[in-house]
Amino acid sequence: MIKKNLSEKEKYNLGVALEIAVNKLSSADPRQVSMNSGVLFNREQDSYIVPYLNRKYLVKHSTGEISPIHDGKEVSIQLRILFLHYLTTAAGESLKNEWITFKELPGGAIYTGPYQNRTIKPFLKYFGKQPQRFQEIAASLGGISASYGDLCMILRPFPRVPVGFVLWEGDEEFPPSANILYDASAPGYLPTEDYALLPGMIIWEMAALL
Repeated sequence: MIKKNLSEKEKYNLGVALEIAVNKLSSADPRQVSMNSGVLFNREQDSYIVPYLNRKYLVKHSTGEISPIHDGKEVSIQLRILFLHYLTTAAGESLKNEWITFKELPGGAIYTGPYQNRTIKPFLKYFGKQPQRFQEIAASLGGISASYGDLCMILRPFPRVPVGFVLWEGDEEFPPSANILYDASAPGYLPTEDYALLPGMIIWEMAALL
């Protein structure tokens, strides 16, 4: 989940990450970026048109500035970094249609504890006991159902980054449980640390619609 009040150290670290990502994007070939990430590039606006969930954003190639096309919602620094990382990391690999968990991502196994706290626990907190509401909200963000667990919705925050949110409803003996799945091609589109952040951001957005 996104921290609303960042420490000075966190702000500094995010600022450094943002600066690196901006520089990397501005020095890249827009045609290659567009091809690898599956997004359109508008030459007149010097901007990529990037879908995120069910919305679209303009990402300026030379400055990394991001602006929503249809609404005036502020874009957080965390989300801005994710957009830039997607554009600069995307390798153009085809989806493998094989699901993996976070611990199967490069270096993911050593970060499973914090990952659970950031993603699985909030997911269960908000939706473990109201799966149908989760399904409705996920669908409103462009999610589609899949046959995993008792309920699974696949959202696509970026064109080539499907994320599967899986719920098991539980019963009198066992509480609800959950998992989050990624396509096996995921390492070719975002660094592992971004996959620790991205689901929490989606969950936070869904929770705001409860």
